[in-house]
Amino acid sequence: MNKNFFKTGIVALAVGVCAFSCQNKQNAALTPATASMAAVAVEGLTIATVNIDSINMGYQLVADIQRELERTETRLTADVQNQASAFQKEYENYLKIGATLTLSEQHKREEELTKKQQSLGELQQTYANQLAALQVQRMEEVTNRILDFVKRYNEQNQNFSMIIYTGKSSNILYSMPSMDITSAILDGLNREYAAEQAKK
Repeated sequence: MNKNFFKTGIVALAVGVCAFSCQNKQNAALTPATASMAAVAVEGLTIATVNIDSINMGYQLVADIQRELERTETRLTADVQNQASAFQKEYENYLKIGATLTLSEQHKREEELTKKQQSLGELQQTYANQLAALQVQRMEEVTNRILDFVKRYNEQNQNFSMIIYTGKSSNILYSMPSMDITSAILDGLNREYAAEQAKK
């Protein structure tokens, strides 16, 4: 499986971070970051940035999901290969004994082999669709977690007017380093994920 595919998908789904505004404060316990003043005033607005590439590379949930997808792909691929190997043996056996069968038996056997070959192709496509659906589902989970955490972080610690994402896929050509709160967001995401895993 192409590992970059998953990361690229997360970047695409995380574009919602680009226009993130918050006004209300909540009382959940999030540790304030050292970048508490990492903002720039623009006509009354305070803006911060989060590097989504760094989030994708450092978020433990993303790494765990990638391993999950790789295991799933390996399992599905092995099943297809096993069935393909069984079909190949069956086909080779037919080639050996085909001449000894009647014409009617040959036609019947060839029809059976054709159906099995078609079923094998359909199974491969079904597995590919299942894996793609799982990738989308898990990417949405990551995106939702990031958006939810950024919202809560902003409401409880900063109250920035806007938090935009930077990275290779963004339209931001440059942002001042003082605007970056990536470390605080990544640390918070990993803390929450580690706490969840500890409860399991």
